[in-house]
Amino acid sequence: MNLLFRSVLLTIAVAFSLPVAANSCYVSAETSGAVPPPVVTEKCFRYEGMDDNDIDWVCRDNEAVKNSRRKIVENCPSGHFGVCTAALTPETLANERATGTQATDTPAPTTVPENARIVTYNYQTTDRAQAKIDCESAGGEWSQ
Repeated sequence: MNLLFRSVLLTIAVAFSLPVAANSCYVSAETSGAVPPPVVTEKCFRYEGMDDNDIDWVCRDNEAVKNSRRKIVENCPSGHFGVCTAALTPETLANERATGTQATDTPAPTTVPENARIVTYNYQTTDRAQAKIDCESAGGEWSQ
């Protein structure tokens, strides 16, 4: 085999062995007796209008929040009871519940595109009506 053909085969093999870029984060929250349970106890969220690897940081398990488990997945699974779509802000990159409109009169540039969105799929909850209220009061749009 010539060198060019070997290089092409090697490139193809490497490309197929790399992990698929995941752009969703699956979160499950456990409850304890000392703290009131979260409204949404199982959800999955993804970013639209952002790079796939931007979700990696916010999806890491946080030592400070021991009652929540996070896992990066390729896609959010089916079976949700509601979807919240909201504007993605710089704050959302650190806390997926911090959504809303970006301030337009700030002098500092933002790293978040204006059309970026966070889409949250809700699977389990302690109160479905409250999950919808929380979504809409944070500037999101609820759908099923």
